[in-house]
Amino acid sequence: MDYLRITDSLKKEVECKLRKHFPGRYYKTETNHYHANRFILLETIFHDIDIHYEYYQGYVELHLEGKFSGYEYNTIWRELVEESYQHQELSWHRWGNRNQGRCRINISIQSADDIIKCFEKISKIFDPVLSPLSEENGDAEIIMHQMENQEILPPADSMQVEKLTYGILKIKELPFNNFIIPEYQRPYKWSVKNVNQLINDLLYFKDSEEYRLGTLVLHENNIVDGQQRIVTLSLLLYELFNKKEIRAKNPYQEVQDRIKTFWKRTVFTNEHSIGHVRENLTAIEDRLDDLDDNFLDFLLNKCQFVVVRLPEISEAFQFFDSQNARGKDLEPHDLLKAFHLREIKKLSEKDSDNITKWQDLDPQRLVELFLTLYRVKRWAKNNSGKEFTKDNIDAFKGISLEDKRYPFYMQQIICHFFSSFYANEPSRNIDQSKMEFPFQIDQICINGSRFFDMIRYYDALYNKITDENEYRIYDSTEDEKSAYKIIRMLNNYSNRNRTGDTYVRQLFNCLLIYYVDRFGFAEINKVVRKIFRYAYQIRLIHYSVQLPTIDNSATSGIMFKTIRDAQSPYDIINLMIPQIGSLASNADTQIKQLYF
Repeated sequence: MDYLRITDSLKKEVECKLRKHFPGRYYKTETNHYHANRFILLETIFHDIDIHYEYYQGYVELHLEGKFSGYEYNTIWRELVEESYQHQELSWHRWGNRNQGRCRINISIQSADDIIKCFEKISKIFDPVLSPLSEENGDAEIIMHQMENQEILPPADSMQVEKLTYGILKIKELPFNNFIIPEYQRPYKWSVKNVNQLINDLLYFKDSEEYRLGTLVLHENNIVDGQQRIVTLSLLLYELFNKKEIRAKNPYQEVQDRIKTFWKRTVFTNEHSIGHVRENLTAIEDRLDDLDDNFLDFLLNKCQFVVVRLPEISEAFQFFDSQNARGKDLEPHDLLKAFHLREIKKLSEKDSDNITKWQDLDPQRLVELFLTLYRVKRWAKNNSGKEFTKDNIDAFKGISLEDKRYPFYMQQIICHFFSSFYANEPSRNIDQSKMEFPFQIDQICINGSRFFDMIRYYDALYNKITDENEYRIYDSTEDEKSAYKIIRMLNNYSNRNRTGDTYVRQLFNCLLIYYVDRFGFAEINKVVRKIFRYAYQIRLIHYSVQLPTIDNSATSGIMFKTIRDAQSPYDIINLMIPQIGSLASNADTQIKQLYF
């Protein structure tokens, strides 16, 4: 078949005309293939490369590719087919998964001018159909789809360095296309309030010669610190480049391409991250009237990051710690996560699973879990444990497998390697047997992977000891004060959310998880009764219960010491609890009924 071939000279001529006739539109010319496979691509008003116009083998056509070849986009496809029936020069042909996957304009093409005329003609037919559909989908839907349907992209250009390097880079110089958000990163947490504050700050300083946005810490291509700002800036730039007035000028094409690649490469699986992306895109859209091309110029040319590249992941996290130790937005568990991640030399599949589970936990749940474990560690040694802060994170730092080994923790090391050997032995694929590392709350922990194992283990255990249904199998109709009935009452009585009641419940939970950690559910009915009487006598005799009251009871009382030194459950069961004298006037009726 004889048709106008795409040569280097034709490419230059067509591209020059495309810039003039379709300002702001993305285009691409492929000349590296054999002539039969060469093409000139022009995006539609939909601004999604999977639906585009294309000069291919002598004809200009509308192509539906990628996601648009799937049946979930049949609504768009039907709209286009119905419009085509009004134009006799159009014909549909098979392409990809569709019998009607490309629509050809049947006009003979002999020159670059003919190609441009056909692009103009076909765009006048289909752009009006696609324009309202583009508005219905919105940028949030496009980005969400890109995250859910990842293209197979070539590997990012490596940014590995042999020594610490740093420099100041303008936003337009940042290699967004090479950035990777690693699995161990926190969810994307910036809210609409954060986004609006960032935009307000940028508008306030837009006449400045330069504006520093913070520090970006990188290990290879991974963003160790700076994820929240980088993601937000990429959303802001995405919206700015799609603003009609800016798109018409087609500025900063290279930066646009980097941003598009960033969103093709970035995957958020955490539902909170996805929700924040959607909400923040909408918030940015609402502010677009305030943001013009001068704002874009300021953002790309005057706004800067201090970019720090480190050769070792451990150094990157250490830098992260030092930068954020005083940051108001970081919880103690965030700093512990960073510390223990740098102890992992190579992330295993199990590490990735543990980190994913960590990410899926509600942040408040992590605060509650770490506070409980910290208090047990402290109260078991008769030390105060009121609050868990950044100053206390050393309680969860322990044995580094790379450091010198001392006799007192060799038992931990032996357990670590034996349980790892047992779990990975090929015969486990046959017998399906599992061995959990023998964690104990008051033992020193092993840094790195075992820390994340430990948090996963104690999160599950905490769920178990607070779930009344876990005690059903130990219940009986004869036992009116069984563990099941006590836990059910504590989970449901009307005054459970009073401040003093929450403090007492925290003490109860700490004692219970400490016991179960040591003895499992052995004699659980008798032990829960004993712990209940010990903890809730405080609530019954005090009109007001404050945190120092609980802390004093835990540090000066005998219950934690008894559990710590016990050789069997009966050492706890046989413990004598002092008799209560007079009751407080606000003592809860349901607690009294089960107590006496």
